[in-house]
Amino acid sequence: MKKIGSKQLIPLATALIGVVFAVIGFTQLGFWDKEPKPGFFPSIIAIVLVIASIAAFFQTLKEEEQPNYNKNELMVIGGGLSLIAGTFLVGLIPMVFLYVLFWLKVIEKGTPWKDIIIIELIVAVIVLGVFAGWLQVQFPWGMLEMLR
Repeated sequence: MKKIGSKQLIPLATALIGVVFAVIGFTQLGFWDKEPKPGFFPSIIAIVLVIASIAAFFQTLKEEEQPNYNKNELMVIGGGLSLIAGTFLVGLIPMVFLYVLFWLKVIEKGTPWKDIIIIELIVAVIVLGVFAGWLQVQFPWGMLEMLR
């Protein structure tokens, strides 16, 4: 029997995360009632995540070699974890802007400020316009919730 390692645990963990978000999207946020509800897009993404995670899990069972992670892969994982942790402190929307700013200025070293501002504006339009405005997704505000 093949030994279960990180190559198998990561797809299982992401599948579990997808199931949790799908359940929250369908039960608490609502999916569809004559128009898309706030849980519509998160539920679809969660279902895609579950399907992709299951496919990745079975793909890893076919592989023979042990995982070899490089620095860039670990930085992406660390960035995702910091985004999640920061969401509990300052909320999702401010944390997304801080994350993009940090990633472009520190990790990608040398990104001009003009490009960073353009990218931040695009992120603002997508996050605030599409998700907060049109789909009415209620983002967590972390400790800032007390100030609202």
